[in-house]
Amino acid sequence: MNICRYCIPNLSLSFTLIPVSQKPFPHRIEQTKNKHSRAVFREETIVIRLARNLSEQDQKKHVEDLLSRMTKQLIQEEVQRVRIHPFKALLEGREEETITLANGTTYTFCLHPGKRLASRRTKEGWRVSVSQQTRCPQLHRFLWKLLSDAEQERTAAWVGAVNQETFQVRIQHVRLRFASSQWGSCSSREVIMLNTALLFLPPHLLRYVAIHELAHRLCPNHSAAYWKRVEKVLPHYKQARSELHSYRLPTA
Repeated sequence: MNICRYCIPNLSLSFTLIPVSQKPFPHRIEQTKNKHSRAVFREETIVIRLARNLSEQDQKKHVEDLLSRMTKQLIQEEVQRVRIHPFKALLEGREEETITLANGTTYTFCLHPGKRLASRRTKEGWRVSVSQQTRCPQLHRFLWKLLSDAEQERTAAWVGAVNQETFQVRIQHVRLRFASSQWGSCSSREVIMLNTALLFLPPHLLRYVAIHELAHRLCPNHSAAYWKRVEKVLPHYKQARSELHSYRLPTA
């Protein structure tokens, strides 16, 4: 067999933050005509590629062994990745935090006790009221949404400009939102989604993900033809893809 790689109560605020456990890596099994079984990691999924002519017992053994080894490898890599978690201090009890995007834009978030989870726009950012019933995941999503809404128009205009420079494909909408499992997506309805967390990464990585998703308007899969289209407009895409893998998204 071969294996390869492709809450905390606030001291001054009266609400309780409850963390969410990390989800395991999804996996699937493929039957092959190869002599050896192997595991690869593709599109956030562990793929177990079984060798030919294996008995049912051997298949089970290979799956268990490869899944265990790949999972351990991925967990180790996750520990080494740079975590994008701008709201960590707020989720751990800090009442005020100023975050800075890669383009230099800053926003200040101020938390205070309130009857319900709500926000009021300020000159510097937002004043957010948090109730006693507010949970950590709920507050986390709320903070990301405030940031996403604030940067939506600028990001959509930027993606439109990138599209005109490259593929010039038809897109109906560009959506900026936070997701804990993917950097971006392209739907059959011509909607491009970019993860708000990308705003904290070097600009060339944001550009790579935008081009990656725009290219899906021409080719819905990750075939050789798809990557040729990406390479034509972004010759060093492999380097950007590898660099992007060194970051990870928060799960709570």
